[in-house]
Amino acid sequence: MATSLSKGLTILAALADVSEPVSLRDVARSTGLPKSTVHRVVTELRDAGLVESSADGHSLGLRLFELGGTALRQNQIVTAARPFMEELYERTRHVIQLGILQGTDVMYLVRVGRQGHQLVASHIGGRIPATCTAVGKAILAFDEVLIEAAIVEGLTRRTRYSMTDPVQLRASLAETRRTGIAVELEEARAGLACVASPIVVNGHVRAALSVTIPVNSFEPKTTGPSVRMAAVRLSRMLSANRATAS
Repeated sequence: MATSLSKGLTILAALADVSEPVSLRDVARSTGLPKSTVHRVVTELRDAGLVESSADGHSLGLRLFELGGTALRQNQIVTAARPFMEELYERTRHVIQLGILQGTDVMYLVRVGRQGHQLVASHIGGRIPATCTAVGKAILAFDEVLIEAAIVEGLTRRTRYSMTDPVQLRASLAETRRTGIAVELEEARAGLACVASPIVVNGHVRAALSVTIPVNSFEPKTTGPSVRMAAVRLSRMLSANRATAS
């Protein structure tokens, strides 16, 4: 039987999937929960500041923003990565991102820099199928269980360039394992390219750093080594800190 906590998390996830306030009926339909249950749990979430309600419907509350900001500040990788990301931005003058895997999706935690009105594939805290992103491939490449899970779920086509052939994906990931660099060309968003490298802490891949670049300016032979060097230096520092603390 689902607990009140799990129902609350289900409702919050449903609200995170929409871009505007929604009705209780819509929440009930998307979650499969009874409308009476949705009403009760949403009321509890609203009292806690986790949901906001208006005449237009219900949406995520600012308390979640506060909690998310605190979680990021407490995250060791995020704190350690920021100076490396800022240095990488100064070197490349392109958007730098830090991402992790949530299941078989990438979630972006931090972004540094901007270049005019350059678009990115996802907002901070947003998710994209890992197989469509350089960050995702940089992490997936070193975990056969996750690779298989992503293939079983079905490879998502976000653009006409997204990899949907498991054989092609495995070949790409094998190259990433060899070089430590993952490349993505317009697979997540048309017009954008990305190169990423994994962050490895004591032998375990925890996250990845990436540079996002307009595809017409993309030079992986120069950008790739810069990203790789930043990721390796960050990995060494985190591994040393973990060893010192243990």
